[in-house]
Amino acid sequence: MGCCRFEPNLLKFRNMKKSDIKLVENAKKRPEEYEELYKKYSTDVFNFIWYRVGHDKELAEDLMQEVFVRAFAKLKKFQNRGYSYRTYLLTIAKNVLVNYFKKKKPILGLDEYQDIPIEITQDQESNKKIEAGNLWRAVQDLSHTERDVILMHYKNEMPTKDIGRVIGKSTNAIKIILSRSRKKLKENPRINDILNYSNTSHYYTNPKFLKKNKK
Repeated sequence: MGCCRFEPNLLKFRNMKKSDIKLVENAKKRPEEYEELYKKYSTDVFNFIWYRVGHDKELAEDLMQEVFVRAFAKLKKFQNRGYSYRTYLLTIAKNVLVNYFKKKKPILGLDEYQDIPIEITQDQESNKKIEAGNLWRAVQDLSHTERDVILMHYKNEMPTKDIGRVIGKSTNAIKIILSRSRKKLKENPRINDILNYSNTSHYYTNPKFLKKNKK
């Protein structure tokens, strides 16, 4: 297996879908049960957004809450289409981000990112830290779509079908984007270190959608 090939654990996604279906069914019967889906996926959604808003935690929190408010509002109409509920939430998150940047400002440039979110232990050689930094910068130099696809494929271990759902492109188109992005990153031998990009700490916050539902 080459350094630039990675196959997600598809069985994990199948099992996830089964548990998601049960959680959604419970929430449709008792809306307060939706908090279980919030607990399960709020950190995933938060970090998906955090990576794309220049590591602004307050903004990521606000947009994450908006994602769940939208998803909760559409709960009764939600239908299982063969994707995990996380994929569904990330699809909403992608749309929330698009709308936000249209109204507010362009996506932050590389020089505005404060930290390289990668776990490097103290006993690792300094050249590995440099390579990790170079990899992060190389990923940031990709187009927005290429960056999203690479992060979802390597960092989130998502199948190409699920990535296509979030991005709004066919599975074949995602494979082409992955191939193109790998070629751009081929000079960096540590592409699999994307798996070590560390998520930021996210403390549990009360879901706004439940407060809204109680009114």
